[in-house]
Amino acid sequence: MKQLFIAWVPFQRRPLSMQSYFGYEIEFLSFAFNTRLLRPLEYLLKAWKTLNLFIRQQPHVIWVQLPPTPLLHLAHLYKVFLNQKVIIIADCHNPTFLSPWINFPGTVSLLNRCDLVLIHNHAVKEPAFINGVKNQVLYVLETLPASTEDSKISNQKLFSYPWILCPCSFDQDESIEAILDAARLAPEITFVLTGKVSRAKGIHDLSNVPPNINLVGFLPTAEFNHLLYSTDIVLALTKLEGIQLSVANEAVGFGKPMVLANTKILKELFYKGAIYVNALDPYSIAQGCREAFLKKNELTNEVQELALERKQKWLAQASQIDKALLV
Repeated sequence: MKQLFIAWVPFQRRPLSMQSYFGYEIEFLSFAFNTRLLRPLEYLLKAWKTLNLFIRQQPHVIWVQLPPTPLLHLAHLYKVFLNQKVIIIADCHNPTFLSPWINFPGTVSLLNRCDLVLIHNHAVKEPAFINGVKNQVLYVLETLPASTEDSKISNQKLFSYPWILCPCSFDQDESIEAILDAARLAPEITFVLTGKVSRAKGIHDLSNVPPNINLVGFLPTAEFNHLLYSTDIVLALTKLEGIQLSVANEAVGFGKPMVLANTKILKELFYKGAIYVNALDPYSIAQGCREAFLKKNELTNEVQELALERKQKWLAQASQIDKALLV
């Protein structure tokens, strides 16, 4: 049975981690303009490329990563006019159920017409229900710890000890200013921030970055994997409850201790191998980073245990997805 996973992003670890189990092909459509004013044109071009993929490959199962929700409309358009038997699975990140994506005309109706709507943790059930998604299509499928099997890692040392990797998207939920202030409080630690810095414009102030902050930009997968492999600690913060943070799953897969925001869902999902901090408090972040270095060996052992436990839990959830598809 031919399966195709479509995501309108340059790269996302989640579909890659699930690929060997479900057996789909992945297509990341990464084309993007530098200005958001051209976003409608960008979506039109991606829609055209996606429709061509559907027609050329004629999959039996289409997986769509949401948001953006217009991708869901395209999958249903293909089903109505070209292949009424195709199975549609919506893999929904948290923003799917927030404005503007959930308010895109017809989104809730199309979610309910999917064969499966996957959410990444149980905390997302409530906003999904509130917005009208039906229980019979909704399934929790958490994110597997990242696999390092296909990663080509060099032995090059990038930064002197101690240093912390902090992958960022520079979205509004990230406490970038608090991280910068924490770096000023812990000048002995080098903070390496990845991600497209231009996205911070109008959201975060990067005009006065301390000298122990390294902004390395958005990196190719191999280079990012090398950073994950080489770092001492992974720092992952969010201001919002219900966000599970993809980088935390990557840290677990690579066996790295974590400093995480002390949200309820992060403490539930990553209950070992982490120091939890107040994402809005620079003093808490700085102290948490120092504590993580002091407990590095202990936390590393805990992360390895956590990886095994999360994999077992994920396999149990994935088996329920298999059963639902056979109904």
